[in-house]
Amino acid sequence: MIDLLPDADQRQIIDSIAGYLGNQFPVSRLSTEYLDGENEHRDSWKGLAEQGLFGLSVAENMGGAGFTLVEDVLAAREFGRFLLSPSVLASSLAAHVAATAGDAELAAAIIDGSTRVSFARLAGPGRIGVRIVGEIHLVDAHPDDLLLGWGNNGIALFARAGLADLRSVTPMDGSVRLERAWANGLATRIFLPTSTAPLARRANLMMAAAQAGNADATCKMAVEYAKVREQFGKPIGAFQAIAHHCADMAIRARAASAQTAFASIAVRDGRADADLQIASASLVASDAALRNATIAIRVHGGMGFTAECDVHLYLKRAHLLDHLNGGARLHQEKLLSGTFTE
Repeated sequence: MIDLLPDADQRQIIDSIAGYLGNQFPVSRLSTEYLDGENEHRDSWKGLAEQGLFGLSVAENMGGAGFTLVEDVLAAREFGRFLLSPSVLASSLAAHVAATAGDAELAAAIIDGSTRVSFARLAGPGRIGVRIVGEIHLVDAHPDDLLLGWGNNGIALFARAGLADLRSVTPMDGSVRLERAWANGLATRIFLPTSTAPLARRANLMMAAAQAGNADATCKMAVEYAKVREQFGKPIGAFQAIAHHCADMAIRARAASAQTAFASIAVRDGRADADLQIASASLVASDAALRNATIAIRVHGGMGFTAECDVHLYLKRAHLLDHLNGGARLHQEKLLSGTFTE
């Protein structure tokens, strides 16, 4: 039997990360930033690095803390709970790409926060390899960021400067920037083929973990609101319709956390079914995040449909992460076909 509960050391890591993020990155920050058109705490990027969040499971000889993928997944869950920029996940993943490629200088720069990395996903036909061809979506990227992208062939780090026809796009999730660009044979700084370094599956799992944190956060928001909102002289949580919704949300959130934890253990232990477990985690966690956020909006009633209620931020972020992770259809096809290459 596999114990999916965090041990004492892992619990301490979770509490430390959650405490720091709760103080420095409360979700309420995004409401003000929507109005100001500002969506990041640049001064806090170094703070994230000082907490060791970009190199948690990178080997110590590369400047990391030397933990395992399991601890990275636990951290990613907290990133999702507090709606941190997807670039936090991208930087954590990029540190592994640099370390695996043997670029100690770049790995150290990412881990200490001096180099920021953002996601760049291939949209439609194209190729990510030694050179990149196709339309690229940039998520929450800054002019000096490195970009991290992956596809069937492998995972790559490349510079933003070589992209053509770069233009801003109005995103559904207004708490992040979205841009489109074209890569016409752009050379990558680092490319690791799937056959030698299957790091794309790590990306899938980290985003699934963030979705699990998202699902848990909206469940707790709905439960807390149901305790204090009264109707007909009693808390709405006393009504079966609301109580059943909250119970279903809790089950979905726990299933997502359990599946992502199991997938991370499967990878760490080299189990033969690791890729199947990652695909399952991607499906279960994304479904939990999307459905829980939707139901949480309904539990909040009329207020849930207003910009003043933070729940809508979680729904939009769940859609964004689902897109970045390839969408449900990709992982469904993997499970149905038994094909797990990225």
